[in-house]
Amino acid sequence: MNRSPRWRVALLASAAWLLPLTASAAGSNEPPISQTACSFTGMLDELRTAMKSGSPAYRKYVKARLKLAGRVMPADELLAAVQQERDADVLEALGAAVADKASFSEDASLLQPLLARAAGDSDPALRAAAVRGMKGTGSVDAMGKNGNVVTYEQLIRDSAPEVRQAVVENLVHENAKVYFGHDKAVSETAVAAALASKDPEAATKLLTEVSMEQVGHDTAEKLRGNLRTEHPGLRAASATALGGVPSEEAASTRRSLVDLYRNDKDPAVRKAALQGLARLGMGGASTTLESLRGVAPGMDAEIDAWQSALKLGLQEWHLLLREKERIRK
Repeated sequence: MNRSPRWRVALLASAAWLLPLTASAAGSNEPPISQTACSFTGMLDELRTAMKSGSPAYRKYVKARLKLAGRVMPADELLAAVQQERDADVLEALGAAVADKASFSEDASLLQPLLARAAGDSDPALRAAAVRGMKGTGSVDAMGKNGNVVTYEQLIRDSAPEVRQAVVENLVHENAKVYFGHDKAVSETAVAAALASKDPEAATKLLTEVSMEQVGHDTAEKLRGNLRTEHPGLRAASATALGGVPSEEAASTRRSLVDLYRNDKDPAVRKAALQGLARLGMGGASTTLESLRGVAPGMDAEIDAWQSALKLGLQEWHLLLREKERIRK
């Protein structure tokens, strides 16, 4: 595999933790070459400098080097730094290094200091930084292995919007980039967090951007129940989410979305119900959509757009949605 020069520099720097302090060239009269281990304190000082005044590229490099070094260095210093750090940017970078080490070593208990700060620090900026430190890892699984003492369902109730935003970003990213939409636990955690949230914007983003293809019956039932919530944005988000549930949930979900379209007076909710039905049935959705024509005459153009898009025979949902939006313009 090809590596960039920057990656090789980071690898060499971190490898100093594994090398002896002295080495000599075999068969040479040259004096031994002295090697100095890469100091954690030095890396931490460089990280602080980079976070304050470094370019984006330099900050990225320093954080990557810390993560790589963290895999092989003793855990004590790294965990102590996580517990003591008071700068949000530095804590986030340290958290990422700890989360990476926990994943690399398969020791989820290493996350405990980071989880404690995410849930209990008095400074909301530091709570958010601790949450962001877990981004891009199997954080849902790691929380479970730590006994679910701290969960995203708990963290999304935080009074600080930056903490709630960090929760949403973590779950959306973990779903899309770590598990590519195929992990049941992440999807169900996202639904649980959305339903626990008092922040409609955060809940809406979770329900509309996290894949539902692996959710179980109980979670699908909760989503169908949420179609009756008082908040129209959340009814619409739940309808959108239900379009992606597994095939064994299709019949019950179709009935729920049809009822939603017939009875809800909010145009945005009705639009979401049509989208959910189209995604749920794909090529077979045409009959269901046609049965709803005239229920809300102002929405018939939306039905027409879906019918035209469905006739194209596209098998990928994102392509079908794109064509429908193009037709509707």
